[in-house]
Amino acid sequence: MVERTVVGLPLSESPQTELLDLRLYSAFNALREFKDRNVLDLLHLGELDATKAASLANELAISIFQSLKIEPNGQTPDQVKPEKIEQLTSATQSLGNKLIVIRHAEQSPPEWVFTIPRADLRKIRMMQNPFNRMDLITNKSLAEVFATGFILCYLSARTGKDIKIFSSENARAFEIARVIKQMAPNSTIVIDEGLTCITYKDEGDDPCVTVEQILADVPSGFMPWEPKLIDKLCKPTRNGQRPSKTIEDSISYLYNQKDDPTGNSLFIALTHSQQLSEVLNKAKELADPSTRLPEMSMIAIGCDNFLILERGVLGETEKPKPIKRKDMRKILEKLGEGYQWYKVRRSEYETEEKIPFLVSPEPLILTNEEASEILTIGQDIVAFMNACNELFNIDDRVANLLNRGKPDYLQKARRTNYLFIRPDLIITKDGFSICEIETSPFGLPLAELLNRAYEEVGFQTLVPSCILGQFLRDHTTNRGQIVYSQNTASYAGQLQFLAREILSSVQREWNAAHIDTLVGVSPIHLYRGFYLYEALNDLFIHDLVIRVLDDLNVTPSLTPYMEEKALLALIWDSRLEPFFIQRLGTSTVDRLRKTIPPTWIVGQEEYFAGQLPNGVTSSIDLADLSKSMRRYVLKKSGFGHGSSWGEGVNFLHEKSQAEASRLLSAASSDNSSLYIIQEFMEGQKRPLIYEEKGSRKPIPMEARIRITPYFAMIGESAGQMLAIKATGCENTNYIHASTGSINTAVSAHPI
Repeated sequence: MVERTVVGLPLSESPQTELLDLRLYSAFNALREFKDRNVLDLLHLGELDATKAASLANELAISIFQSLKIEPNGQTPDQVKPEKIEQLTSATQSLGNKLIVIRHAEQSPPEWVFTIPRADLRKIRMMQNPFNRMDLITNKSLAEVFATGFILCYLSARTGKDIKIFSSENARAFEIARVIKQMAPNSTIVIDEGLTCITYKDEGDDPCVTVEQILADVPSGFMPWEPKLIDKLCKPTRNGQRPSKTIEDSISYLYNQKDDPTGNSLFIALTHSQQLSEVLNKAKELADPSTRLPEMSMIAIGCDNFLILERGVLGETEKPKPIKRKDMRKILEKLGEGYQWYKVRRSEYETEEKIPFLVSPEPLILTNEEASEILTIGQDIVAFMNACNELFNIDDRVANLLNRGKPDYLQKARRTNYLFIRPDLIITKDGFSICEIETSPFGLPLAELLNRAYEEVGFQTLVPSCILGQFLRDHTTNRGQIVYSQNTASYAGQLQFLAREILSSVQREWNAAHIDTLVGVSPIHLYRGFYLYEALNDLFIHDLVIRVLDDLNVTPSLTPYMEEKALLALIWDSRLEPFFIQRLGTSTVDRLRKTIPPTWIVGQEEYFAGQLPNGVTSSIDLADLSKSMRRYVLKKSGFGHGSSWGEGVNFLHEKSQAEASRLLSAASSDNSSLYIIQEFMEGQKRPLIYEEKGSRKPIPMEARIRITPYFAMIGESAGQMLAIKATGCENTNYIHASTGSINTAVSAHPI
């Protein structure tokens, strides 16, 4: 890296500017893909208006943010504002050099510093080495840096000025320089020690300086622009000058560049608060030496103009405002207009409501610890499902078991293709308990609708609503067909919403249709909105499945073994324990056994790693126990009627001895299907509120809650949460979406 040489300023030793940020590999790949998508616009970049430039910058920011493969935790990059672009253009488009001084991006300190409870002590540690020099920027800031860099390139194209970058040595500033350089290859980068952040002395200096000594002079931990105080408390520079003098000289050099009317350069200085204060001081605009502009703020200077943009071209962060209670039912109806969200399957529950469930004025609010636990469950369950798929292909015992009742044409080994996995979580007094897993799209569109609605009124949900659509579009073809059956027609409206509002876009076309309308047709990409067992009794489904048996563009894939609840029993199978420990690790297996309640397959009791109650040796014997001893749930595993939507779920402790015996005997003698038994985990009651239809009167509900998060199963996004919703019911252990349940989005806050 080349440093500038300026008459009257000593040339400092070349600093170490290598910056190892592995996020940049995926981010630069996302940048290349963005360029490929927008070739024509980028060829005429300087001719675009500010609104179009802002739109492209925001598209890039989202692409970068998603490329990081992290859980957003309700965060999204701040939006670039067209009006700010216009202001910046107006300030820099006249003849001559122009200077834009930018404060660094948001610092991401390590856990030790981040968890210091006192803000003053935390700030001092952040401004001591190695953190001050080496800390990278936050994920959100990285995406915002790309958006800002894009606008600077747009500014260069629009004004015809070349870009010259001057940067501090600190990672949180130098990273911006690297990004701009990647976007504008003809630009130059100069590292300037005078732009580098001041660094507090510390306990390793001679003489030692403690945080208490610093606090005596700087009670807030934030250093004002007071040269004598800076020289007293901060480390000396390498060039031998006082820190404040080095800053003054560097800012003077850059400030004077604006006075050259014959130049045609855009000088970009990436620096820190004290340097920005000196810029304000030279412009006679510094009213208070403690002035601190937010991260990414810009000061644009020319011969005859001066502009301050807080947060630069980004929307300024507003303080949270109390969310005014709005009519969520009307908002849901508006966003979901034109789609039937659920057609009830039982006449006694018929309703004329467009939104056929109870609506809460707010999301379900989890603690941050609960939200973090759900994210861990997602990572674990994705790894577990992949291990189960491997088991099926290498262990004949597992394959023979999971193939029970399936026709030969669906027993063939195939490549799996599942976009997501949904572990259904019951909130219990001891945490979350997985009651089943799901791979079908039913309920996913509703989760997205709820997310969009509650975001629209100002709630911060766990997953930004843009995440799901981008993921699905990235992993499906531009054209395709969602096919549903008579059995799944209750979800036709949701599947149409999924096709038109999520999978489709300007250059993409997806539709949803009943199988009866597609006789003899093989879609380019088939998204399966029906269950594979329906091929046994529905000739149209059977015909379609046979025609696409070897088609790789079928989602979910024709692999029914991956859709069995019996997979949950495998983690409790003593024969398979060594395999799972080898593939997943002991800690993951322990977490899965904590989250998946003790489960066994009927007829496979001898391999159950847990302990059957009261010494029984077979499932049938459970019927002879008292109700308090048989707190277990009998479920049909899959591939047959009664294995979905809560059908075929029997709480044995709620049944009479005779009925329990009948159910267990039938399951034990059924050789065409698998059945599982799970220990019953009672849902913990939590307070929810719904609004009375019409009057909007708030009505409390002590609800048991089922949370349904969707996690990516493929690509680098595997394990990422794509969507999430919550369902609350009272006076029942069947917690399913219905006209009597609350369905809402999910948010989180610290405890």
